[in-house]
Amino acid sequence: MTLQNEMFTVVGGDTGTVHLRLNADHVIYRAHFPGNPITPGVCIVQMIAELLSQQVGRRLALSKIVNLKFVSTISPIEHPLIDINMSAVDNSDAECKVKGTITAEGELKTKFSLILV
Repeated sequence: MTLQNEMFTVVGGDTGTVHLRLNADHVIYRAHFPGNPITPGVCIVQMIAELLSQQVGRRLALSKIVNLKFVSTISPIEHPLIDINMSAVDNSDAECKVKGTITAEGELKTKFSLILV
């Protein structure tokens, strides 16, 4: 399932940092959680995978979570605009390794280190 243009849209940025707008009306937020929506961790990882796939020019899927820390929740109501910063991308072999952070209004929300194939 692709989340881009449904759950989130890209509103700017470059290859290092991508600015996103979250869609609080998306069906996922009605279930997670009604009246107090937060972005599920699996959706956060999928957003990173989709954005990185576009950056490297090939379809990627999660292979391994090296490190993933949810510092605080991401609410599409409180913080509809988020920034995904991919500070280190290594696409030199079959695997694509990425490290980075997600922030909202300068507040750290998530730290990640993933391997995708």
